[in-house]
Amino acid sequence: MNDVKHIKQVADYVNYIGGEVQHPLVSVVCFDDLPEVRHCLNSYEVYGFFIHESSDVELSMGISQYHYTKDSVICIQPGRTGGKRDDGTTVQLTGWALLFHPTLLAGTFLEDKIKQYSIYTYPTNEALLLNSYERNIIVNIIRSIRYELTEHRKDHELKSIIVSYIELILNYCQRAFNLQHHVNPNANSNDRITQLYSILNNYYEKGLQLEKGLPTVAYCSEQLHITANYLGDIVKQGTGNSALAYIHRFIITKAKTMLLNGESISETAYKLGFEYPQHLSRMFKKIEGISPTTYIDSFNE
Repeated sequence: MNDVKHIKQVADYVNYIGGEVQHPLVSVVCFDDLPEVRHCLNSYEVYGFFIHESSDVELSMGISQYHYTKDSVICIQPGRTGGKRDDGTTVQLTGWALLFHPTLLAGTFLEDKIKQYSIYTYPTNEALLLNSYERNIIVNIIRSIRYELTEHRKDHELKSIIVSYIELILNYCQRAFNLQHHVNPNANSNDRITQLYSILNNYYEKGLQLEKGLPTVAYCSEQLHITANYLGDIVKQGTGNSALAYIHRFIITKAKTMLLNGESISETAYKLGFEYPQHLSRMFKKIEGISPTTYIDSFNE
């Protein structure tokens, strides 16, 4: 079995591909300056933006194919697993990557705001399509961040400047997302879905699943101060899925990461709030079309 590489720190990824770590919490990678690198499947605990200039890079998220085309941007957040399983071959990557640890945002305006961007709250297997103007702007911002990290790394204002640059990238990505997925940024339903995502995140961050079990539609609607039926209508309008399906997909996304990180089905089920491991397996197969065991075995071929 080829193990998943755990990207706990920015340096874990940058060192692996032979790049330069400009700062422990944030670094820029220019793939054009690096040699070929072996494929790897990464479990991320950092944020990242990847803009490849070649369209022949086949990627996946978990075991699902990830649709990627030239001039797209891939937005990675903690808890996401992606890349390509190490099959012994190498690839010459092109383009740019920006990776930053959540700690970089601590105490800044972006610490909580970043969780509200739809690029992180909507489940999708498509990279964001950029027009030439957006792509050039984002690449130039990444170049500017590299300059700041190289020339002003001891400047007291470095952190605020870098965080402001990251917010600018996020705003361009959000606009691209809205256009690609026909999202109305002024629609109340999208605000509610963002809030729902935050509620689910907080539920697990506080460990409430160990006391209350799986999060429910009733719990989420109560936190939002709306009825369960109204929440269902909002989620249906914004995502095409029921509120319960959205919650279950959120749970299974967490389960996939835990399983790929080496935790057993039983451990994963317990930590997510399932009463029995069989309940996790049943939900997993309903959403993914395969059992957790098959999902894990797919990396044992």
